[in-house]
Amino acid sequence: MLRRLSFFGFGVLISIFFLSMGPENRLKNTFYAYIDYFNMDKRVISHLVNDKTIFTDKAECQLSYFDISKDELLGVLNDGNVNFDLSDQNSEPCQYFVIENTLRGDKVTVEFELCYYNDKSVRVMKFYFNNELKICDN
Repeated sequence: MLRRLSFFGFGVLISIFFLSMGPENRLKNTFYAYIDYFNMDKRVISHLVNDKTIFTDKAECQLSYFDISKDELLGVLNDGNVNFDLSDQNSEPCQYFVIENTLRGDKVTVEFELCYYNDKSVRVMKFYFNNELKICDN
């Protein structure tokens, strides 16, 4: 019995060694995916990352006012934090999430609208740069 267990253990170690070799470390990626599964911020942000993100007129006005590109603003999703106190995750038909991060060394707060029933569409509603209010309010 001990001999079989040692052969099994040796096989497991060899498998782990081969899985962790190479340019794409599949073992590390899988391990991080399991750890991030219970991180609520990462789960919400993974739904907000979308190639077809739409910007409202107010957000477009704020982008030109602060001279920020769309890609730069969407960069807040990388390592951003979801403020669940300001978010409305139970609204229907769309949910609203507030993501906080830093941009150019200053605090930025971005409000996203996520509509599951509309092909998972994502819209940037507005954002606050350095807690400045009343920008582009008409």
